[in-house]
Amino acid sequence: MNLIDRYVAEVGRHLLLVKGRKDIEKELRSTLEDMLEERAGKSGKPADEAMQTELLKEYGAPHKVAQTYNPNPYLLGPRIYPFFVFILKIVLFAVTLGLGIATAMQIASNPPMTGVEFISAVGKGLLNILSACIAAFGNLALVFALIERYAPAADFKLDEEKDWDPASLKKEPEPNDVKIWEPILAIVFTFIALSLFNFNPQLIGVYHLQANEWKVLPLLSEAFFRWLPLLNVVWVAEIILNGLLLRSGKWTTGSRLFSAGTKLAQIFIIIMMLMGPSILALSPEAMTSAGIADPEAAAALNQLARTAIKFALGFAALGAAVEIVKSLYKMMTQR
Repeated sequence: MNLIDRYVAEVGRHLLLVKGRKDIEKELRSTLEDMLEERAGKSGKPADEAMQTELLKEYGAPHKVAQTYNPNPYLLGPRIYPFFVFILKIVLFAVTLGLGIATAMQIASNPPMTGVEFISAVGKGLLNILSACIAAFGNLALVFALIERYAPAADFKLDEEKDWDPASLKKEPEPNDVKIWEPILAIVFTFIALSLFNFNPQLIGVYHLQANEWKVLPLLSEAFFRWLPLLNVVWVAEIILNGLLLRSGKWTTGSRLFSAGTKLAQIFIIIMMLMGPSILALSPEAMTSAGIADPEAAAALNQLARTAIKFALGFAALGAAVEIVKSLYKMMTQR
């Protein structure tokens, strides 16, 4: 392998691009070989290693040359950063609010605490909130980094400067246009659900303070996790769908059918959950032994939780059914 081949390979190693890398290397090799041939012709000497060395030194260091081919040499670029900050604020607020309420309820439901126990409970609650916010930030940054790489500026029109026309105020929005924030939010929260249920299921439970230590009673039973592989397929399909919508910016017949199919799968899974064993793992005995409530109150809370879960699943199925009807209706009326 001569110096030019080694140089081209080194440039390729620094390229962030995956698609088109071979074409770039081929073009660069051809350019360098033409320059070397031209230089040899002018000097009247055959091209040797010394001439290659001089040419490559003038052309520049491989990592600097590679930078000229990298359109996005950053994790999050200026075209998408404002949306990242906007969504991040929403996610962090939701996480902080949810865990803050959960911590307050856990403290209120426990027997009277000493000052040290109260400070310890609040401190651990704050640490849980901080940990959850850091995880949410990381997940969100990963999602937006993928959007940055796979939604080019030509399709993801966030950074175009256009002359504003007052006549646009009269223009009705296109029914098939996609609002940018909708698929972004859907991707973010779906990604969080995938991360939570698959990698951090221990966080899903009822927290209580026992012997100055936070304990967790699992909320979801084994019956729920038997359906998790199918839920994962549906969630990944949702991410793919919203990624396509984000890239194209418009609903099409294919994307509406895709959406209806994912919603139909969701309804099927929900119905099977309702018909099968309870997905609630929190039993009255567990609540009683943990000191959360006395046997009578624990039984009442258990029944309330089972009813609430059934209502939640029912509303989720109803919402999915409504989305299917909307997708089919728009597909038929907007042809």
